[in-house]
Amino acid sequence: MAPDNRRAPYSGDARKLVISIDVGTTFTATSFCLLQPGNVPKFEEILRWPKQATPDAKVPSVLYYDRNGTARAFGAETEDDSTIDQAEEHGWIKVEWWKLFLRPAHLPIIKDLVLPPLPNNVTADKIFTDFLRYVKDQVKAYISSTYGSGGDIWDTLSQTMYVILTTPNGWEGSQQNRMRQAAINAGLVDQDGGRRVRFVTEAEAAVLYAADSGSVEDWLVEDGHLILCDCGGGTVDITGYKINAVKPALKLEESSASRCYLAGAVFVAQAAKVFFKNHLRGTEWDNEDSLQRILYHFDRNAKKKFAEGDTACYVQLDGHKSITDLRIARGKLKLTGAEMESFFEGPLKQIQEGLEIAFENGGRLADKVILVGGLASSPYVFSKLVAWGQAFGISVSRPDGPTTKAVANGALAWHLDSSVGVRIAKYHYGIAIKVPFSSDNPEHRDRPTFMDLSGVQCVSGHWSSIVKKNEKLEVSKEFSSPFYVEMEDTRANFVYKVVVYAYRRLSPPPFLRFPGKQTLVPGYDVLCSVEADLRNCFDATRYKTVHGVRFKTVSFQVCLTLGETEISARMRWQENGEDVYGPATVAYD
Repeated sequence: MAPDNRRAPYSGDARKLVISIDVGTTFTATSFCLLQPGNVPKFEEILRWPKQATPDAKVPSVLYYDRNGTARAFGAETEDDSTIDQAEEHGWIKVEWWKLFLRPAHLPIIKDLVLPPLPNNVTADKIFTDFLRYVKDQVKAYISSTYGSGGDIWDTLSQTMYVILTTPNGWEGSQQNRMRQAAINAGLVDQDGGRRVRFVTEAEAAVLYAADSGSVEDWLVEDGHLILCDCGGGTVDITGYKINAVKPALKLEESSASRCYLAGAVFVAQAAKVFFKNHLRGTEWDNEDSLQRILYHFDRNAKKKFAEGDTACYVQLDGHKSITDLRIARGKLKLTGAEMESFFEGPLKQIQEGLEIAFENGGRLADKVILVGGLASSPYVFSKLVAWGQAFGISVSRPDGPTTKAVANGALAWHLDSSVGVRIAKYHYGIAIKVPFSSDNPEHRDRPTFMDLSGVQCVSGHWSSIVKKNEKLEVSKEFSSPFYVEMEDTRANFVYKVVVYAYRRLSPPPFLRFPGKQTLVPGYDVLCSVEADLRNCFDATRYKTVHGVRFKTVSFQVCLTLGETEISARMRWQENGEDVYGPATVAYD
């Protein structure tokens, strides 16, 4: 199912530019689409990056910073010998795996992983900004040199272009907000163009790439079910899909909630590094610089080549020394098959458990798994997952062709096609409300009470659900929960903020906090806050007077739309029997 056969010509009346950026933990890929009226959209990859030996769609997500916190080298430049010499001479600091510093707190890091520390005066947000600025410069250079009048095309269309950023399944509004700000700071869009930065999960983009590639065409059957497993550098994203339609356009809905695991390729490398450090202790290679070079060779050779049944692999060390007792011959360390398998053990176990959960949550309707991502290209990982699938009667496949551009191209398809119309709520979502105190309710005992303006004794912090876990979320469907607040007639500021929470476990407890404490019950997290001006709502409400106090009970609803990849919110109330909506701002800590 080639894109040219599936996608209709662009129906807009003016040219537009859309770029997608897939910043991975270990590698980054970027694609763009120049939409021209009457032409079928064509996706193009950035294949020229500074200091790249051969054209490639991916570039390392690596930077060098000097001691002042200024970025000095990016991507393939960091692997260039002259850059490495400068870094050593001037004390530049190499920064990698930095994307994982953005991870949400509820995603625990895999056991024993030690993230390389960031420079003292450099934050993950600054790195993201610097790297996106570098990517923007390369897209500009590519378009300017590839198209006739390419410089004019960029100068004209970049002012209104859409920027699609990919995120792991587990990234939420807070991470999206930080990424959007980084895109603004990098000059991809201006401050007023923040809404032109959009987000798609890596798994969703990957399944759309797989559909476009044509290699899983026989799996795309109406009413069929499949699981997409994106095994990336830092995260593994797993989502189940039901195929609602194939022609004239592909239409999907989530059949199981998307899940995210910190179990990508870097965890294989981390396990190997721990082994090298112990095995080479007391030798000339027992230092951080040597270990990093050994790990570099391991990543690009042994890790990629190792296949089930191999009895040995070799890793290049510095020099040509031989140490028989350590299995080092002419500067090469011999690794046994069992040692190699141990490096993959943790991530493989997590991937298999994640797939089993996806099938269970989806009612085992799916019988197919599509694998994409760098770790999935490992012969060993692929063979193990195929064998796992055979044991459960599940087909496991990888799309043909390079998977490095899968997510970047799939992100463009997501923006143009709107193929996924229904998603599944990953967690419970709701707000905290006050309720009348009941001495008969054991949950109310030991909690502080207060008297509201109506003279009712209340307790605060009671859970009020807006969306339940595993509930279907249609893209345009709005969910709401009633809320009311008492405002005295002397009130001057009518801006009101409601905090939205997520509960990440099975069944939410009735109260968000322990009695008499400010700490949240485990499982509850602050998701965001929704803020709106309720002046019109206040004006539409009648006054009450209780015990000489004149006030209004302002009733409204907090409305959330969760079916998109971003949360949107607004307030709703009634005026003269009619629903009235007020704009709201979604904010993150």
